[in-house]
Amino acid sequence: MPLIISSQEDDGNQAYWIHEDRVKPSMTDEYEQISKDLVAACKEHNIQETMWLTMALNDNSYLYVTPIKNMASLDENGFKTLSEKMGADKMSALFDRFSPTYDEHGDYVVYLNKNLSYMPGGVSQTIEGQNYRTLYYNYVTPENDKKFMAIMKKMKAAFEKNNSKLHYRVYKTGFGVMGTYYMIAVAGESNLSSAKVGDENWNLMKDDFDPLLKELSKVTWKMDEKRGWMREDLGYMPAK
Repeated sequence: MPLIISSQEDDGNQAYWIHEDRVKPSMTDEYEQISKDLVAACKEHNIQETMWLTMALNDNSYLYVTPIKNMASLDENGFKTLSEKMGADKMSALFDRFSPTYDEHGDYVVYLNKNLSYMPGGVSQTIEGQNYRTLYYNYVTPENDKKFMAIMKKMKAAFEKNNSKLHYRVYKTGFGVMGTYYMIAVAGESNLSSAKVGDENWNLMKDDFDPLLKELSKVTWKMDEKRGWMREDLGYMPAK
């Protein structure tokens, strides 16, 4: 996972490399310990070439999120220095411990669309005190892609009009994902507090919100919802 500084692109998009592990429920504790061991190794050797945020979802999948500048960044080896400092054999043994903990894992790219996202204080993936996440997946066909984006622009305008306290970020799938979906991420303190904010937002702007949700449903062929937590103990940020 290469360390690339996240920056605002001209089109309002920022690419992220996602590594997803679909962990066996019975192996959750062991898997998390291995992840913590990897973080500890990176801290011990002060690895500067890599970083990642980690999200644990309610379907027992773990997402490792790293900003990238372009597709060529995927060819860079962010663990090269770790291998040199701790030894190639030791590092390989550490990664080999992951294998029994899942049957499926893989990599893909998503794009954060800052122009469609609603965060008046500035778009950020991490919000202090709000590590809980609700993720809404909206699958669209190629013929409806532009229509979906147009409705999301109207959605953002409605949130701005009502000065909504419910903030969200919009991601679109890229390389490595079959089909297309837009994922809307909402941060909160907990499931309970997120539900409370959602109810308050509905009461505030339902006259604008409800028609737009119906419009979205007409251009979305499948919807899904996942919940989870940002796991700071499983993420890594290089020391400055």
